[in-house]
Amino acid sequence: MVLALSAGKIQQHISAIASGFLGDWLENRGNGLAVPMTLFVDGKRLDVRNPKLDAPGGTLCVSIHGLMELESVWDFPGQAGEHYGTRLAGALGDTTALKLRFNSGRPIYRNGQDLASLLEQLVARWPVPVERIILLGHSMGGLMIRSACHFGSVQAHSWVSKQLECVYIGSPHDGSWLAIGAHKVAETLNKVPRDYLKVVGEVIDLRSEGIQNLSRGDVFEPGTVEQPLIPEARHYVISGLLAKTENHRVNVMFGDALVHESSARGARREGWELSGIANFPGVDHIRLAHHPMVCGQLQEWLV
Repeated sequence: MVLALSAGKIQQHISAIASGFLGDWLENRGNGLAVPMTLFVDGKRLDVRNPKLDAPGGTLCVSIHGLMELESVWDFPGQAGEHYGTRLAGALGDTTALKLRFNSGRPIYRNGQDLASLLEQLVARWPVPVERIILLGHSMGGLMIRSACHFGSVQAHSWVSKQLECVYIGSPHDGSWLAIGAHKVAETLNKVPRDYLKVVGEVIDLRSEGIQNLSRGDVFEPGTVEQPLIPEARHYVISGLLAKTENHRVNVMFGDALVHESSARGARREGWELSGIANFPGVDHIRLAHHPMVCGQLQEWLV
């Protein structure tokens, strides 16, 4: 039984990594490794068409993971099932904590459109009236929230009109330095005349559209004019840094390991109105998804 469970977990992680790197390619070919968009409550899949829960809350808290991650990234170490959503639910009351799993290799705007439609269906079929929605997005998950909010607003979805709060945790709104670096390396190698170097460049460039979107923080459908954060919601930004000293050279170079602090707060974006900004030196990119200090900040803002 334990071995079967372990094998299942390994398969899930392989699927998450494969989907992140080649998710659009896998989906186009109907490959089973392409992760379908799924909501979970207490570790169990939720049937959005007929959501049945023992005590559904009027507030929904949805946690959305990042590139090549699973929803388990939110769990506190050694405390499976305990995460920001459950802590907020306990403090707020009348709240249901959900986690989203999705194919992180798809274009961000397509995942955003699907998330918006999923939320609309969820709110329409929820057993009790939904009054408030909290969206927590780690890394790419935060970019998905921006995309979903834009699409939901354009489509006049009912969920956008609820008390809506969006938290972007280590999200590369201005792009991830690592994704930008991969793009530049591939571009350079592809221009080199030696065939073997071009092959290396082409392999590096075999990144999913989701990864390529990260190089600029692209969240909208191609051809769409850049849009500010939707005014219907309150927006919060959380960032991290590798070293505990804020101005340390490592932080200047690498930020939280994947995202610079300026990118996490969308420094290059215009027309942004943020309700709160918090930076945590010494907390790296992955730990931002399950750190006690971040949890405390969320409760300060949202409870």
